[in-house]
Amino acid sequence: MLPGIFLAAGKGKRFGSQKLTYPFKNEPLIVRGLRSCIQSELNEIIVVLGYESDKVKKVIEEYFSGNKKLRIIINNDFSKGMISSFNSGLEILDREAKGVMMILADMPFISSSAINKLIESWNGDEMIIPEVNGSYTHPRIIPSCLFPAFLELDQFNSGKDVLSKNRDKIKTVIFENGEEFMDIDTKNDLIKFLPDAKGV
Repeated sequence: MLPGIFLAAGKGKRFGSQKLTYPFKNEPLIVRGLRSCIQSELNEIIVVLGYESDKVKKVIEEYFSGNKKLRIIINNDFSKGMISSFNSGLEILDREAKGVMMILADMPFISSSAINKLIESWNGDEMIIPEVNGSYTHPRIIPSCLFPAFLELDQFNSGKDVLSKNRDKIKTVIFENGEEFMDIDTKNDLIKFLPDAKGV
């Protein structure tokens, strides 16, 4: 059993507006990735909101009302960066959790099967990172032994600092379908990843 922390708090400045509620294949962008998480073997998904949290929460409730896997929290310090939001989720995680999956909300192509493959590759004490074309990407599984290292980080540090100090704990899982792990940073990305996108 593995929980996930779904990071949906950032402002997404490069996009120019709230990208998580932006139309993507006839539904808000956040819906596709979150649906894959719900359909996966993750037993709980802590959704961390921040920027325009009311707007994003309304979308989640519209599409996933009553879903028992979801737990929504607000990170009022979201401007301090992604680690601040991830740590907000860590702080309320069940103390018995042996690890957690860190998931980015702006990855609409991620599938439940990819998430499950990562979970199945985890033995409980290693950091699982998907690798595409020789590069690390997300989502990632963080073992509980590294929770303190993340909780010690501040806005001036990133998860890369934890990775660099714990390379012996990293296990990569290679994927061939790179598109599945693409994230949406700008409106032009919608055209690049979805040629028939309208209104961008």
